[in-house]
Amino acid sequence: MGDLYIVSIIMIASLIVLSYALSRKKPTIKYIAPLIVGVISVGVVIVSFLIGGWVGMRVGTISFTAFISSLISLLIIFIAESAKRKFSKYYR
Repeated sequence: MGDLYIVSIIMIASLIVLSYALSRKKPTIKYIAPLIVGVISVGVVIVSFLIGGWVGMRVGTISFTAFISSLISLLIIFIAESAKRKFSKYYR
């Protein structure tokens, strides 16, 4: 169980860093990386049912963790951007 926390924290941090790195060129791309990871992880959960057994359960668990991590990173990015917009108008 502790391994999933570590995987989740690493995925959240990497998705946030990746989305801010991609958004330097185009600010609207910021939300794309976590959305793509979320869609891929849902696909992997479906494939894990086809694999079956303990291996399929492990793949499904890791991909579900990736899905939850992508949702959390989307939430963090959204809150950070809204706070940035809200506080930037006070300091202009």
